[in-house]
Amino acid sequence: MLSADRKKQIKKLIKILDLNMTDEKLLDIALTHPSYNFEDGRENEPDYERLEFLGDSVLRLVISEYLFDKYEDYSEGKLTKIRSYLVSDELLAKIAKLLKVDKYINIGVHEEKDGGRNKESINACAMEAILGAIYKNMGFIAVKDFLYKIYNSLNFNCDEILYFYNSKEILQQYTQAKNKDLPEYKLMSESGKAHNKIYEVSVFYHDEHLGTGIAKTKKEAEKVAAVNAIKKLKIMESCKNE
Repeated sequence: MLSADRKKQIKKLIKILDLNMTDEKLLDIALTHPSYNFEDGRENEPDYERLEFLGDSVLRLVISEYLFDKYEDYSEGKLTKIRSYLVSDELLAKIAKLLKVDKYINIGVHEEKDGGRNKESINACAMEAILGAIYKNMGFIAVKDFLYKIYNSLNFNCDEILYFYNSKEILQQYTQAKNKDLPEYKLMSESGKAHNKIYEVSVFYHDEHLGTGIAKTKKEAEKVAAVNAIKKLKIMESCKNE
């Protein structure tokens, strides 16, 4: 049973999310990290993991339909690349922060001290769990309306998304056209704890440094490095071309 204070918190969040949810307990579960129940000796109590599983599936379906209808002339490949960003932990965590979801997550004391409330993965999972809770309490149309309102407000640029995901391919095509050699990516540094690594990668061509990228995975850092190399080389590429 929710405490009076927790009920107030949940009601406040429901107002922020602009929803008509009636199942406050379900939303509370969607906001409960496993560490919270574990440290409180309630391992058998539900946390957000099952709702996260459901919310992830609903999110992918809604965003797939959203892109399918919005970009009628885009190929399956382009739609897949755009969707991969729109459902990524990076963007979901940003949305969670924008909606102040992070302030309402139940989290264990040790995880809190370890910066858990600010972790991208935890915020993204909580956001997916909230979608699962909305779906169970209010149905598919409610989730769809909720997400459409959010994504329409983001004003994301599909050209930039495609440009980012194609950056390594674009750079490779450029270098191969010159003399068939490939750019070389080198890991320059790796920092942070195991769960929150930061990678710095530089890209070289014939020993010339073209660009550097910093991200939370080596693959993403390579893409950022390629983007910076493309900017340095002034390579022009339209997202309409594949």
